[in-house]
Amino acid sequence: MADTPAPHSSGTRLTPEALIARHRAVDLTHELHPGMPVWPGHPPMCHDLCDSYETGGVSKYHALSLGEHTGTHLDAPVHFVAGGATIAEVPVDQLALRLACLQMPGRAPDHPVTAEEIEAWETRHGRLQERDAVMFHFGWDRFFRDDPERFLASWPGLSGAAAALLVARGVVLAGCDCLSIDPSDSADFAAHRALLGNGVLIGENFNNLGLLPPASTLVGLPLPIRDGTGAPLRAVALIADQTAGAGGA
Repeated sequence: MADTPAPHSSGTRLTPEALIARHRAVDLTHELHPGMPVWPGHPPMCHDLCDSYETGGVSKYHALSLGEHTGTHLDAPVHFVAGGATIAEVPVDQLALRLACLQMPGRAPDHPVTAEEIEAWETRHGRLQERDAVMFHFGWDRFFRDDPERFLASWPGLSGAAAALLVARGVVLAGCDCLSIDPSDSADFAAHRALLGNGVLIGENFNNLGLLPPASTLVGLPLPIRDGTGAPLRAVALIADQTAGAGGA
């Protein structure tokens, strides 16, 4: 994964425009809308019109109501750990990271990712590094968009041992395109407890992970909700443009 440098690496300073021009951006975020799938028992997303120039008002605006863990979002440690960091306390430098993406589409919900599978991926693509973000593409984003009932019925995830390996590697964010990073049949939320218990943020309901190479750069900024256990975010992957060095856009 040496083809994509860490966001904090030294070298020639680029303007934001030049940096973006050297990358292709992939939006990893699901659109927020009423009726979208949410964790059973969590509040639905509501977007209600308050006033509009179309009905005589000066401007148009809506009232917004949703749970902290709605749509593409991050879990903060306090979500499972008493006294853990809230989402507003997450350092900004934990939100722009080198991103490793493991492609595992079509995985059965009752077959959680093992530590050995992550190690096999490392043999092919290089060892995960400290301060990496790691995403798992299971292909569940298509159900989020097209079949919410299927999305909510069952999903794959990480074993506790796989989560422990990510902690040992020193990653600071781990996520997937499912409703939870623990598989749907999990009774103890072992992945949540291993990751959040060691300060590793969790990302869930990500979109378009299947478009990513093994290495890119993740930029994802959640709302800084005071005392928040999590928050929706707009997440983008920046993929190095191999033609940029030769004068490409």
